[in-house]
Amino acid sequence: MSGNEVIKDTTVNSFDELASLVQKFRKDDGKWIFRGVAESTYQLIPKIGRPGSRKGRRRESNLPYDRAAEETMIREFIRSAAPYVKHIPATQLEWLALAQHHGMATRLLDWSTSLLVAAYFAVKDARGSTSPPMIYCVCDVPLAPANKHECLDELDDVMLYYPPHISPRIPAQSGLFTVHRNPDKPFVPNRLVCIKIGKGPLTFKFNLNACGIHQASLFPDIDGLAEYHSWLYKWQEHLPYDG
Repeated sequence: MSGNEVIKDTTVNSFDELASLVQKFRKDDGKWIFRGVAESTYQLIPKIGRPGSRKGRRRESNLPYDRAAEETMIREFIRSAAPYVKHIPATQLEWLALAQHHGMATRLLDWSTSLLVAAYFAVKDARGSTSPPMIYCVCDVPLAPANKHECLDELDDVMLYYPPHISPRIPAQSGLFTVHRNPDKPFVPNRLVCIKIGKGPLTFKFNLNACGIHQASLFPDIDGLAEYHSWLYKWQEHLPYDG
């Protein structure tokens, strides 16, 4: 580290405590990425590999991750998606980023280079959670080489992917992905810091809103705007408007 402080697992109970960590991560020599989760029990497993992502038809039981089934899904998505997209992805990894953006289960995990953006996603739906919201902070994940964006099984275990700006949401969220060769296995980084939000997730959300980090800024489309104004209405946060 360039500074004297070692960044450690911690619990923050105020927005000031959270904001003070921004400079610590900025001054650290590592290249940090951040992921906010609503409950600290959540593991770093992509959606396609999580329990419940596949079900048996005859029994309400979970089926394991299936590589062949994933390949079929990706192939069918690529075959069917072209009429709906303005930019045709150039590689399979770019196709996965597009699919992830629109809600398909993939071997990608969403991250941000902004601690405060990750904090928003941690507290966004955290009220009523059984465990505290948390921010995963991971350092120095290797970058997926461009010559392997078509051959996902040739990547190292977990690698970083900076997607092209196929959606305004990606730059708005300072977004990027990790791509997982074994998506049903938890990602256990070499250098990991966990920041739990101890209390008051709604207060954190109000303060993030005051910093311009909210649903409309992170999801810059009509859906994000509508959801944001519903939230402002719910909590009487609209400013007076005389127009």
